[in-house]
Amino acid sequence: MPEHGLCRYTACEATLFRQQVRYSMNFGFFSLPLGPLILLVSVIAALVAGHFAGRRAAVAVDQSVFNALIVGLVAARLVFIGRYLPGYDGSVVKMLDFRDLGFDMAAGAIAGALVVAWTVLRRPALRKPLLIAMAAGVATWSAATVAAQFAQPPQFVPQVSLVDSDGQLRPLARHDGKPLVVNLWATWCPPCQAEMPVLAQAQTDHPRVDLVFVNQGETRTVVDGYLASHDIRIANSMFDPGLAVARAVGAAGFPTTLFYDAQGRLLARHLGGFSRATFEQALEQFYPESPAHKQEASR
Repeated sequence: MPEHGLCRYTACEATLFRQQVRYSMNFGFFSLPLGPLILLVSVIAALVAGHFAGRRAAVAVDQSVFNALIVGLVAARLVFIGRYLPGYDGSVVKMLDFRDLGFDMAAGAIAGALVVAWTVLRRPALRKPLLIAMAAGVATWSAATVAAQFAQPPQFVPQVSLVDSDGQLRPLARHDGKPLVVNLWATWCPPCQAEMPVLAQAQTDHPRVDLVFVNQGETRTVVDGYLASHDIRIANSMFDPGLAVARAVGAAGFPTTLFYDAQGRLLARHLGGFSRATFEQALEQFYPESPAHKQEASR
């Protein structure tokens, strides 16, 4: 079923996927991207530390922590929208739909720090407990982020072969010297349906990256019928009826998008749907263009 930008497996499929993956966490029938989960834990750490520090000084810092968090998130979203404004096609609804997780964290951190600074200047009694709370939150965020990055050894493109849209059996790894993006999707998954036109256009706009669509658990007839009925044209379409790729990478839900470098090493995985803006951000982050590429693309 769909849950805030991702789909869980059906009951029988879920028995195959119990393990925690690098950038998501499972809680029963829920799958959460790891970034928001780390933020949640960091806020809780800040509130707990602030509570104990404030109790000694007979002051409460909870509201100040929430003020900094809210202002930081709003600023992070607004700056992100400004940076990737064309990706929202002028749609206010898309801009307000923060489920795409499009946030500029540097801008958010600066805005939150300014709120904290303003608060401690106006209310000196809050200075020590609020700074302790912020230190606890930042320390938790930093430690959890580092732990997530180094929790698993390097991973590479699964060594599996799949049938493509021409009926040919081909390896998932391209071995053509280009970075590889693998999107695991299904026609019954609403977030997959929503992001498919975005990724199809990105495949055309970014030929220097191999974008491969690997359908999970469905027949070629079903997939081709869905693409035709929605007028979606994609290259590098592959079929994985046995969910071999999902098992190999420990996918926790659909859509899952995997980013590999030109040598086939996993850089990151994304659980949930992309908007045009957040996918552009991901490509910029993992595959920055050289000046030569930028000049060529602008011609």
